[in-house]
Amino acid sequence: MSTHIGIGFSRQRDGQQAAREAALYSKTQLESTRVDFALVLITGHYDPHAVLAVINDILRGARVIGSSTIGIILSGSVEPRGIGVLTITSDDIKFGIGAADHLDTVNTPKAGTELARQCLEDFGEHGRQIFLCFVDSRLQNVSPLIQSLQASLGNVFPVVGAGSCHQLRLDDTFQIHRQQVLANAVSGVVIGGHMGVGVGSQHGWRPLGKPRFITQASGNIIQTIDGKPAYSVYEEFFADEAARLRSSRAEGGQMAILYPLGIYLEESGNYLLRNAVDIRPDGSIVCQGNTPGGSQVHVMIGNKDSCKQAARKAAEEARQALLGKEPKLILVLDSMARLKLLGRMAFQEIRKIKEVFGPTVPIIGMYGNGEISPLQSTERFKRPHLQSESIVVVAIS
Repeated sequence: MSTHIGIGFSRQRDGQQAAREAALYSKTQLESTRVDFALVLITGHYDPHAVLAVINDILRGARVIGSSTIGIILSGSVEPRGIGVLTITSDDIKFGIGAADHLDTVNTPKAGTELARQCLEDFGEHGRQIFLCFVDSRLQNVSPLIQSLQASLGNVFPVVGAGSCHQLRLDDTFQIHRQQVLANAVSGVVIGGHMGVGVGSQHGWRPLGKPRFITQASGNIIQTIDGKPAYSVYEEFFADEAARLRSSRAEGGQMAILYPLGIYLEESGNYLLRNAVDIRPDGSIVCQGNTPGGSQVHVMIGNKDSCKQAARKAAEEARQALLGKEPKLILVLDSMARLKLLGRMAFQEIRKIKEVFGPTVPIIGMYGNGEISPLQSTERFKRPHLQSESIVVVAIS
């Protein structure tokens, strides 16, 4: 047996029927009754416990992980409602899965170490190629988790992932691990064996105005920019609108999605994007990831064309890393902000990816709240960072 890949999807309104259709269609493409690994993506229209029970019954014995999402990416469409199931059976590709929960109460670095330990123990003695994870986006600072994962998996080991999200409420996000639907958790998989992998990540946002500098920051909280309360940088650009939005966390979050902060990375010449997850009364900005003091920072802006071009660049970067090998599968981790910006044009990003890899390579992916991907570091190799507003393309050969 070589490698067989199946992708099933259903938008049926009844969750159990949708789960059955997606899982059965995916499994029938494998040419085998054995399923080694399954990735399950569920939009917020369904009861995940009922859905997962049906999927596990059909994919007996498979290692299953997954996530809630506001949209599922497929080779031929972007779906705002439905259940997507990826199945893989292979004698060449190996998998090891794990999970860590209670991220709201436990030490985050310890959770990362525990997740890596479980995955490596399940994976066994094979050559490791990449780690994929889904983390609850309610975790305000993901950076310590990423750092502990990297320390456990190795300095040059590629780590990619996405923040779980939900159409209705942030509190309803979930992660999947085997038969469990988890909250405030992270689930992940080590993938390796006789395979190749390429990763590309881009965002396409550009800086507005002159450079500014973070003059006071602590972890993921920016207190001041150029000596002023951090949120004043938005007030300089958007005046009365920024003051009004500051009083509404929901609308203020919308501004942060459309106009994230960009932290300039001198070693790579790129910008690391940061969404504001909260604005404090003193004007401090709480970000999803660490923001080192002294960094150059801009308010960033994107448009539909820059999103599409970034998708193509990410695909080209992933393709180049395959060193001439043909991909068997493309995984796409895209930002929900890009979905909101592109609207009905969202599938044009996927068209750009297909221009690079060809029309027949199977594609599956999701829209999330925050993306984890390797970026160039000062050590001349890539370390994983939390990014916002970006698209990550993973090609597996």
